Amino acid sequence: MPLQLGSRTAVLEGTVTVEEAEPLAAWLRQTAGPRVNLRDCSHLHTAALQALLAARVKVSVLPADAFLRAWVAPLLERFAATPDQKPLANSSKEAS
Repeated sequence: MPLQLGSRTAVLEGTVTVEEAEPLAAWLRQTAGPRVNLRDCSHLHTAALQALLAARVKVSVLPADAFLRAWVAPLLERFAATPDQKPLANSSKEAS
């Protein structure tokens, strides 16, 4: 199973497809201070990446996959929320 959702950490393993993007996004919206473990993730669909970026999720474990480690992890770390920031996913709700 490519997606394991815990109380604060989501573990993404193997190929994370578009089918996992919505459950991941829903979990991210409901979880305070979410973290993501990418150690065993080998492919991340762009919809799942967008959900992670919008939630400003923190990476708890870097991916072993060379591409994800070089390109995706730094992007997620750059956009990770600081304690005083809210996730981008909630910004649109507050504006309306």
